[in-house]
Amino acid sequence: MDAWPVHNVAMHDVLIRGIALNGRARVVAASTTRAVQELRRIHDPSPEVAAAVGRMATGALILASSLEKVTRKEPVLTAEIQGGGPAGKIVATASPAGWVRAFAADPRATAPRRSDGKLNVAGVVGDQGQLIVTRDPGFGEPFRGVVPIFSGEIAKDFALYLTESEQTPSAVALGVFTKPDVGVSHAGGLLVQLLPGVTENEAHVIEQRIAEMGAITTLMRTGRGPVHWITDLFAGEAEILESTPVEFRCGCSESKVEAAVKLLGAAEVESMLIASRNRAEIVTCEFCKKRYELEMPRLRRLHDEILAETQSN
Repeated sequence: MDAWPVHNVAMHDVLIRGIALNGRARVVAASTTRAVQELRRIHDPSPEVAAAVGRMATGALILASSLEKVTRKEPVLTAEIQGGGPAGKIVATASPAGWVRAFAADPRATAPRRSDGKLNVAGVVGDQGQLIVTRDPGFGEPFRGVVPIFSGEIAKDFALYLTESEQTPSAVALGVFTKPDVGVSHAGGLLVQLLPGVTENEAHVIEQRIAEMGAITTLMRTGRGPVHWITDLFAGEAEILESTPVEFRCGCSESKVEAAVKLLGAAEVESMLIASRNRAEIVTCEFCKKRYELEMPRLRRLHDEILAETQSN
C-alpha cells in the first residue's frame, strides 16, 4: 500500500479562526490528526468509533473557539452525543486554548460498512437520541443546549445545534480518515456561520463552494490545510484572526478524582468502603485511562469531608 506524501503526514494540528465577507461570515478550521491519533492510541477503538470520536473531538474544538479566553477560570465546552447506537455515549471536551479530549463508552463497537464502502459512523452512534452541548465560559452558570440527533454522522448534528441554539445559519464539515497500517492518517473540520448582512446570493455561492470542496480529509491528503480551505472557500475575501496549536490533553489529577468521588455522595462512598475490604479502590479516567488508587484512609477522609460539608450546609 502506498504511503502518504511526507508533507501530508507532517501537517501540524492547528485551530484557525477568521472572518470573511467584511465581517459578515465567521469561519473556523482545524487540523486535528495528531490529537485524534492520540485518542486512537489510548482507547484502541474500532475504525468506526475512531472516526466518531475524532469527529466529536474536532467538532467540540471548533465550537469551543467561540469562548472567550480571558476569564479567571479556563472556559471549556463539552459535547455529548447519545444516539442509542452500540458505541453508547460519546463525550468530547475542548478549550479555545487548543486542547481537546474525548472518549466513547464502548470503543470496540462496530457496524457494517455502508453501501458506498465508507465507515458506518451513524451505525455505531445511532440516530435516535440527543446532542448535548454545555458551554462553561469560566464565569457565571454554564449554558446547556440540547437538540435531537439529525443524522448520527455528527457534522450535521453540530450544524443543527448551532443553527437552533444561536439562530445563525451554520455549515459544519468533519472528517477522519483511517488506514489499517497507520491508524488515523488525517482528521480535521470546518465551520462556517453566516451572520446578519449576508445576501441570499452570497449565501448561495458559499453553499455551492462548500459542496464543491469535497471531503476535508481528501483535501488534507493533497497537502491543503485549514488556511487553504478558508482562502479557497471565500476566494481570498477572508482575514485570519488567530492561529492556535492543537493537542490532546486530559488534565485529570488526584485532586480532580477526589472531587469527582465526593460528588457521588456519602452513601456511594460508604458503599465503596464496604466493597473495598481494605484494598485500594481503583478509579480510571475515562479520557486518558490513567489509573488512580484511592487507599482506604483516603476514602474514609473523603467520606468524612462529605458528611462535614453536608452538615455545614
